[in-house]
Amino acid sequence: MITMNAIALAINSLLTNAFPADTVHVNLLPKDFERPSFLIELVDIERTQVNRSTIAVAAVFSVTCYIEVDGHYNADVDELAERQRKVMDLFLDGFLAVDDRCLEVQAAQGGVDFTESYIDLSFDYFDDRPVPGDAQPPMETVITNLSQEV
Repeated sequence: MITMNAIALAINSLLTNAFPADTVHVNLLPKDFERPSFLIELVDIERTQVNRSTIAVAAVFSVTCYIEVDGHYNADVDELAERQRKVMDLFLDGFLAVDDRCLEVQAAQGGVDFTESYIDLSFDYFDDRPVPGDAQPPMETVITNLSQEV
């Protein structure tokens, strides 16, 4: 089964390879974080039953891009948009390697404001559904009587 943490770590790996000098935070942003940096967050997850052993998973992650700000706490909007485009380009092939799988990913522009830009990443895939164990112990012996009537 693929965990949401495994997906976040795969996104983290892409970002750290593309932007080696920047810090990548996952789920929590420290109070006085350094810029430039990124934040990866799980926004939404939906699991639906397909059959007894399979579930369909739809997960949405957000990547927030932070760049340096000036004395008025404003960032260069063009630089934010360019950083957003570079992050989106990391997902152009449409797949993200997670553990031993390649998940289909859709990267969509989330928005740009005065201090940060956002990218939404959507993953839709099928995964194994854990089958609960039976509470009954397995049979140890079976005794049968066979008779043949004429």
